[in-house]
Amino acid sequence: MSRVEDIRNQLDGHRLVRSIDTVEKGHVRIETVFLYPDGSHVDLFVADDTPLLPPSRLSDLGQTMSWLLDVQVRPWLSKKRQRLVEDALRIYDVEQDGGALVTSLPSMDELVDGVVRLGQACVRVADIANTRRTSLQTGVADEVEEVLADAAVEYEPNAELQGRFGAAVRLDFLVTGRRTQSALLTLASANTSQAHVIANEIFRKWYDLDTPARTEQRVTVFDDRQDTYRDEDLDRLRGMSDVIALSDRQTLQDLVAA
Repeated sequence: MSRVEDIRNQLDGHRLVRSIDTVEKGHVRIETVFLYPDGSHVDLFVADDTPLLPPSRLSDLGQTMSWLLDVQVRPWLSKKRQRLVEDALRIYDVEQDGGALVTSLPSMDELVDGVVRLGQACVRVADIANTRRTSLQTGVADEVEEVLADAAVEYEPNAELQGRFGAAVRLDFLVTGRRTQSALLTLASANTSQAHVIANEIFRKWYDLDTPARTEQRVTVFDDRQDTYRDEDLDRLRGMSDVIALSDRQTLQDLVAA
């Protein structure tokens, strides 16, 4: 009995499988009913490296990661996305081999279980594309983190620096560019009074970090989707930092990557 016939017998009538065929390199392709977020089906592959022996693993041959790249999501550039991928792989007992998602398959009796686990893992990993939410659905910190991830820079959220009088100053992000580090704080509120309070707190933090010992460039990112900021508050912040609108992503990327 050939490998593909054996696999068809194992999966015959299984409702999670749409079709089974052989691709050019000899791998057996299993088209599943699992769907990527755009509605395309998840394909899994049994490698035909040793046709006389049971298959050793089931793989997506990198298709899930390729799908994410097609929608401009690069999981390895964001700590948050890396954690989401790691969680998905751990839950379904799946590993990452380069760009491919794989699961062990010690015998044909494990094939159905492998298809279910790996198919679910592919969907779960692809779903991190939903972390690219629209501007109105996400907080400014998440939006800024997306910009930092796209800029391919190292960054640490909720970092602390020692400021004036030895006090610790909490940042939204500490970013490491090619030649400089950037201390970054975000300003966002839909309420005028609250926006003023937050602006004053950011000014206080920049004042505490305005010492000869601190060489980081200071960056304030304000959410310009809200028209709640006093001109005098923004002017004071400009005296202590670079003030950039959230919508001006390219300027922010260029500044922190320098």
